[in-house]
Amino acid sequence: MRPLYKTLAEKPLSLSDGHAGLWYEKFCDKWNGDWRFEPENGNPKLEWIKTVCEEKIGKPELLGEFVERTKQLVKAKRGKCGIFRATSRFVTGLGRSHPVENGFAWHPTLGVPYLPGSSIKGIVRAWAESFAQDKVDALFGTPGKVGCVVALDAIPIKPVQLVPDVMTPHYHGWSENDPPGDWRSPVPVPFLVVEKDSLFLFALMPRRLADAALVGEAWNFLCQALLDLGAGAKTAVGYGRFEPEDSECEESHQKVKATTEAHVINESELRPVDRWQRELEGKSEEEILNLVRINLERNELKDSEERVAFAKAVVATGLVERWRKGQKNEASTKTGKDKLKQRAKLVIELANKG
Repeated sequence: MRPLYKTLAEKPLSLSDGHAGLWYEKFCDKWNGDWRFEPENGNPKLEWIKTVCEEKIGKPELLGEFVERTKQLVKAKRGKCGIFRATSRFVTGLGRSHPVENGFAWHPTLGVPYLPGSSIKGIVRAWAESFAQDKVDALFGTPGKVGCVVALDAIPIKPVQLVPDVMTPHYHGWSENDPPGDWRSPVPVPFLVVEKDSLFLFALMPRRLADAALVGEAWNFLCQALLDLGAGAKTAVGYGRFEPEDSECEESHQKVKATTEAHVINESELRPVDRWQRELEGKSEEEILNLVRINLERNELKDSEERVAFAKAVVATGLVERWRKGQKNEASTKTGKDKLKQRAKLVIELANKG
């Protein structure tokens, strides 16, 4: 609400170039004399929403700096980030309280709409549970254990246009003695949305550098989840759909699309070694080495049959013979000679047990 000091309350206030979130949340002045938010002349809720729709929201220089710093952070932590375009209108924070009945999520410092990292993590987990159940807990955690992937807040890369939208509850205000019916007049409820074609930066990072190899898997899930499930509120009716805007995101999307189309093969019918071979397909040498470290050296694969199957799948990649000589296959591989030999020996010993 506006300041209650009389000298300030009587002066006209406007958003100007201020923080749109603070303006929208704190300075609503559409109450009537009885402190009620009801129509007298016009629609006061819609009028208030329109105060943040006149011009695009966000300062280009601040958003540009924020995006650049995010990219530098993600790169340093060996994570992944990319730009996605909203192919439909997008709404975030709808369940938050506000006088217009529907809330909105504003970034606390940038004053622009954003999607919290916790929401992104939930979206990706929901999608992954349908196609990669064996990886969900390791990537995203359980009630008693944190996952190895961190999702950052999704932020627009440049100022965005906000627009009013409307939902209409047809049976508003009914009671036991006055039941709902088609004779009632619809009561439109306005709410604030981000216009389609807005560009947002999404980013994932490993919780520890040792988990960097697993981020690629989660990133592929994110690319598909944004297209299939959407992000934000009202996704069930088509809001919040995103598609990749840059080539790297598109490549990830196509990779996961191909994987999910092939998912009609029942994984339970595959031999363990075949399942692990499919798991290792397309992974870099460094990613496979990290999986050897996690699954075999750290003994995260407890089942002896699974350990042998995994080792055989690694041997089938053709990399182990080079590791045995202390040689790497890809220039980007950072593992040293001694570690290469050590892991090759471990993999060969386990594979021979089968």
